[in-house]
Amino acid sequence: MSNIREIAERAGVSIATVSRYLNGSGYVSEKTKIKIQKEIEKAGYTPNALARAIFTKNSRTIALMIPNITNPFFNQMVTAIEDYANKIGYSLFLYNTGDSREKEKECLEVIKSYRVSGIIASRSQCKEEYSEINIPVVSFENHISSSIATVSSDNYNGGKMAFDHLYDRGCRNMLHIKGPRNFEATELRCKGFVDAANKKGIKVDIVEFETDFQVQILEEYLKRIENIKKYDGIFVFNDIAAAVVMKHLKGIGISIPHQVQLIGFDDSFIGELLYPSLTTIRQPIKEIGTLLIELLIKQINREKVEIKDYLLETKLIKRESTL
Repeated sequence: MSNIREIAERAGVSIATVSRYLNGSGYVSEKTKIKIQKEIEKAGYTPNALARAIFTKNSRTIALMIPNITNPFFNQMVTAIEDYANKIGYSLFLYNTGDSREKEKECLEVIKSYRVSGIIASRSQCKEEYSEINIPVVSFENHISSSIATVSSDNYNGGKMAFDHLYDRGCRNMLHIKGPRNFEATELRCKGFVDAANKKGIKVDIVEFETDFQVQILEEYLKRIENIKKYDGIFVFNDIAAAVVMKHLKGIGISIPHQVQLIGFDDSFIGELLYPSLTTIRQPIKEIGTLLIELLIKQINREKVEIKDYLLETKLIKRESTL
């Protein structure tokens, strides 16, 4: 098989011209493009992605690190990011970190060896490690450093909306099932819920879960909640955990929404499939994915990006689990 030097010689152009053509960088006349393409087709030449990355310093690949692809929210976010990336000629390397600091560190070592163009880090458990990486990074939800932009929904306001909705529906004895404390998003949801309750003079009980997607563990936590039947309103930190709560309540004979009203967070696709369907706080998943990759591509292209918190609006989605 021919290499790039031989293609250039046969087309009567320089190696740099062939490289510009292959990478879509810089001017190449239409006449020259046709000549180069003919020689490529004759030779059956396939560009080496790693060699191209070394030459252009842009592999057109993005590393996307998420906690777990089985969580419907992250499943949908990955789809949105991948669709956008493919449209602009980028590919994704997908890594599941499991919210493990050690596993995320291992992923970063692999990523560095692949010469990726940039990283989208979701709910990162690492901070110091990113200071040693000399490629663009954008973070989803958890803050990594003062030099890395963070994209998230307005989780605090979402928590307030959850309380206000339950309160407006007549709930006065409420429970909040919150996520792990190392998740900034669920901490903010909890704070928004509690602050809104305090304004109304309502005391809410709080139970913390240490995971957000392992169903069996979630079920075990629920069994430990004493007198869950006494609550008339429950706000759960995400939809998948809310689905487990719904199953548990039904199993002990509690009617939703007549005895207890239930609200989740995310608006992942499972909410509409549940019975009764789940009232939830919507995160704009597609907009989040699009903004993450837009900010990253700007940095890859050496455009200026303001380092700040990019907050996207949350919205109450009313369904059958609240009256």
